[in-house]
Amino acid sequence: MSWNDGVSKELSDFLESVGKIGGKSKEAIKEQVDIEAEAVKAALERTAPRGKTGGLLRSLAKAEVTTRLHWYGYRLEFEGNDPQGVPYQKIANVLNFGSSTIQGTRFISKAIRKLRGMDNRIAERFENTAKNISDNL
Repeated sequence: MSWNDGVSKELSDFLESVGKIGGKSKEAIKEQVDIEAEAVKAALERTAPRGKTGGLLRSLAKAEVTTRLHWYGYRLEFEGNDPQGVPYQKIANVLNFGSSTIQGTRFISKAIRKLRGMDNRIAERFENTAKNISDNL
């Protein structure tokens, strides 16, 4: 009957480690998403055209996405309107892509490129967290 106790203990230990890995891995993924969002925001702050008033840069806002169930992430956008009533997001898009009279700077496109490979960085953080937990059992 002692073999059954060993199997039960091993199974119990395994299920306990799975629970720990799940919770810690979720935290690790959220941390990586936070890092990625901050990197994009910093790039936008660094490269956004300043203009005469600096209103575009001041309008940059980072807000956590809370409208979708079980989603985690951020929304980065230029909020509000300039003194003439033109939405800052529209100004940012025109400055990014250009128009018939303005050469685009691609500052938004370049900042978004920082997200390339994010899936791999999240997977790596997940694996490292799971490995650290399993090594400590």
